[in-house]
Amino acid sequence: MAYLETLAPLGVKRAVLTGLDGLVIEALGRGAPPAEVLAAELASLARHMAPLAEALSGEVRRFTLATDQQEVLALKVGEYILGAVIERGMDRKAIGQELSRIALKVQGL
Repeated sequence: MAYLETLAPLGVKRAVLTGLDGLVIEALGRGAPPAEVLAAELASLARHMAPLAEALSGEVRRFTLATDQQEVLALKVGEYILGAVIERGMDRKAIGQELSRIALKVQGL
């Protein structure tokens, strides 16, 4: 089943669905960063943020990384991570909502 295809019309540059092992389950888009790199880094970030989240009496659910030109929006759904690379100034809210809709589908994996 293709989970990420609904992100393309929103202008998402690159998106991945990965497990906590950092292996790509599904990818969308082309260009930098390669899907394998994005997946591995998102999984690593989620694993390394877990102790801080636990200290805050919770768990990592979503996080954002921003550079001058781009942002990465990420959601952790159980043992999976959804991540999308977007250009700064894009409709973050719409893309975030679509990631949340996809997360509901992924929960059934």
